[in-house]
Amino acid sequence: MQVAEHLGITDFAASNGFIQRWASRHGLVNAALHGSSVSANVEEAAERMAAIRQQLEGVDVDLIYILDETGLLYRGVPLRSYVPSEDRCTARGSKAMKSTDRVTLTLCCNATGTHKVPVTMIGKAAQPVCFQGEGNASPLPYFSQKLAWTDASVFKRSFEEVFVPAFQARTAHHVYLIMDNHGCHSFISHPQVTIIKLPPDTTAVYQPLNAGIIVLLKNRYKKRLLYRVVCNLDTLLYNGAADHRVVRGGGLDDGGQAHLRDAAKFIVEEWDEILGDQIVRCWLKAHCLPTEAVARLRLQLGDIQVVSEPVHMDVSHLVAMMANTSLEHEFDGLSGQEQVLAVLRWLPAETDVEAINQTVHMVWTGGDDEE
Repeated sequence: MQVAEHLGITDFAASNGFIQRWASRHGLVNAALHGSSVSANVEEAAERMAAIRQQLEGVDVDLIYILDETGLLYRGVPLRSYVPSEDRCTARGSKAMKSTDRVTLTLCCNATGTHKVPVTMIGKAAQPVCFQGEGNASPLPYFSQKLAWTDASVFKRSFEEVFVPAFQARTAHHVYLIMDNHGCHSFISHPQVTIIKLPPDTTAVYQPLNAGIIVLLKNRYKKRLLYRVVCNLDTLLYNGAADHRVVRGGGLDDGGQAHLRDAAKFIVEEWDEILGDQIVRCWLKAHCLPTEAVARLRLQLGDIQVVSEPVHMDVSHLVAMMANTSLEHEFDGLSGQEQVLAVLRWLPAETDVEAINQTVHMVWTGGDDEE
């Protein structure tokens, strides 16, 4: 109305319908704005990402890892559900819908998806009751912090006690660990690990775990939790228990809310179910790897587009192999770069139209064009 008045329009009647039709005409939609995506300054980070890709050139993609933390409301259930239309105004949920019981999870995996480091959990309680007693040990590494957040001390412990033993049990080679540039990540080091920090405020753009892996794990966890809650409810209704009491430290198995051991169990099992191909696709989506690493990952997925741009392929090893064969004389007088370009032109020859036409001509004439 103020805009109409400023423009001298006196017969304008504002309505929600006008705004909706105007937005539709101009291709505008209502969207929730997430801070990390909006704050990502991709242009300023481009130079830093180029340096990271250059640093990773020649590194076995299997030895490149990514690490990130995420919060989980491990008791929260959906706020919405289907109810009969006549009960729309009277239907009520439970306290679990607004539960704020929270833990922090630290996820880490390599670029090929062949190694998923055990997930670590950070909670408030130093000695949770649910982890006490025979057979009740936490199924994943658990650390405590008064706010259930990651701080420098907890992160250093998880790095030394979880990540380092995990990769050392798998390889004796040097590994590269990519992570955010949080302050709590600044106090770790290891002679067998190169730490690579992502540019500030670009997690939503260049962080593979944020490209879908974290969301996938949380969605799997929520489905699992909701299924158990519904099963417990059906059991209570079937047994007709009007005043069901849960023993101290009891969880879903005892008909109560999820406790930390339930959450840890679900996380371990659902993390194991995430496929390597799903992890690889998130790495490709993040665009944080050098060209040759991307080529290998696409090849792993069976993506034939890996050879559509032969200039991106690393063929130096092919040139080195040819140097020890009878083909060595073919490279006489050529520089190293010229040798690489020659091999690059040869690799897609079987799909090159001109090469195919020359081959057909040779077959029909029974000889070589140069003869």
